[in-house]
Amino acid sequence: MSLARAAGHEPMPAPNPRRTRGMGTTPFDAAGKGRRGYGWNPSYLGLNTLLFSHGLELLTRNRDAVRNSAWAAGAVDSYVANAIGRGIRLIPQHPDEQVRELIRQKWARWIRESDVEYDPKNPASGQTDFYGQQMIIAREVMEAGECFVRFRPRSPKEGLTVPLQLQLIEAEQLPLWRNQPTPDVPDQNRVRCGIEFRPDGRRAAYHFWKAHPGETMFYPLEALQVERVPATDVLHVYKPIRAGQFRGQPWLTTVLAKLYELEQYTDAEIVRKKISAMITGFIKQVSPDNPVMPPDQMSNGQGQTDPGTQISKLEPGTFPVLGFGEEVQFAEAKDSGDYKAFVRSCLQAFASGAGLAEYQISGDLSGINYSSIRAGLLEFRRKCEQYQHSVFIFQVCHPIYRRWLREAMLAMVFGVELLNAYDKDPEPFEAAQWVTPGWPWVDPEKDMKAAERAIRDGLSTRSIECASQGYDASVIDQEQAADNDRADRLGLSYDSDGRKILTGRNAGLTEGEVANEAASGKVEVQ
Repeated sequence: MSLARAAGHEPMPAPNPRRTRGMGTTPFDAAGKGRRGYGWNPSYLGLNTLLFSHGLELLTRNRDAVRNSAWAAGAVDSYVANAIGRGIRLIPQHPDEQVRELIRQKWARWIRESDVEYDPKNPASGQTDFYGQQMIIAREVMEAGECFVRFRPRSPKEGLTVPLQLQLIEAEQLPLWRNQPTPDVPDQNRVRCGIEFRPDGRRAAYHFWKAHPGETMFYPLEALQVERVPATDVLHVYKPIRAGQFRGQPWLTTVLAKLYELEQYTDAEIVRKKISAMITGFIKQVSPDNPVMPPDQMSNGQGQTDPGTQISKLEPGTFPVLGFGEEVQFAEAKDSGDYKAFVRSCLQAFASGAGLAEYQISGDLSGINYSSIRAGLLEFRRKCEQYQHSVFIFQVCHPIYRRWLREAMLAMVFGVELLNAYDKDPEPFEAAQWVTPGWPWVDPEKDMKAAERAIRDGLSTRSIECASQGYDASVIDQEQAADNDRADRLGLSYDSDGRKILTGRNAGLTEGEVANEAASGKVEVQ
């Protein structure tokens, strides 16, 4: 090296890395244009533009897969059953116990009336309750990529517990192609993929079809008309995967093409098996004019085939006598030995793309032990909890509860005093905990002992452990108190009574009885 170059006055020559792996001369293999990168020309377009161009095809093909593929339907059912279960339930967190109990009672009544088709005059109406609507929303988000929830305020005269109902709207009812060019006026709203945005980027409204455009059986003229619904009355539920994303992407998009080919492969394998099972053998004839079994003369020519294509049937225990110069050559049924392994490998890739474990789709538990299934469930539950808290609770549960609380206050459901307190500070009323479904393990006894140990060591609480199982600790306490009171009235005693001391000489006594006996000196408190 020269002194000038060492002193920094002479520029260093550009490096010339040697490339020997067929990816061109770029320093990154993934950016190479050589032999290995030939034909790899991904799009640089943004996700919103890609969904605008191909979102409808993705949506329809995902719905077709869920309708016709057992694996796709199983993936959606399994994920929704784990993420939603019997419902993500509300636990009010107001500091006043009486207020919490009042909110809990009103909410328990309203969740049976939340469906937009529910009529208070006909209690048998409606399709489902609020937790059933949660299930439908989760299915739509996974199958179509998104779902819309529209708030439908009602008149207090209708007799609802809280004058509010929820209408679920499918993704097809918000046109992807509806765009408006950027206005020249800087303070004017703009429409992108059916969503109207303010200049500051916040959503102002949604431009829905008045009817579902796919329900062509009923000739809906409303499907040709657009209704502008304010964003304050709509919840747009979808899982964002990129920054600035407007619309949702169906979850099976990354594995849909492989699933379609796998379905074709399995169909071809079934057809091959059927043909192999139906064709028993072939009769080789030296003289085609002298068949082994002549055509049936009683059929009057109906259903007859040409002599060269007639079929002879074999029955159990039959030894047909062949003619001169004839022999039977049995068909050899070939079996593809790698069929099961190949299908399982494809299902593993499909399950990974869908966010599930392979056995959750196929139902095949062979080769799975306790350790492997527990490790797989831990990974799946982390993904599921991320969706529950970051997407579903944030986009669905919290906004619905806040809107429900506001409508309840305006309708004077909780009285004037609580209305004034809510008007001054709504935060204590809006504080809530949402309890997701519990995660039972294969060995629940070990989990119960671990929970008991965590509570005793101060690492957890009863409320936390009850919430992890999908229950409200306050409700459990109330039910235990009611059960204990009923048992005392009836003179019943159970080992499950938590008031009993079940160790030593004091077994079977309540805490009060132990205190009385200890005061009299009859028993020794341990």
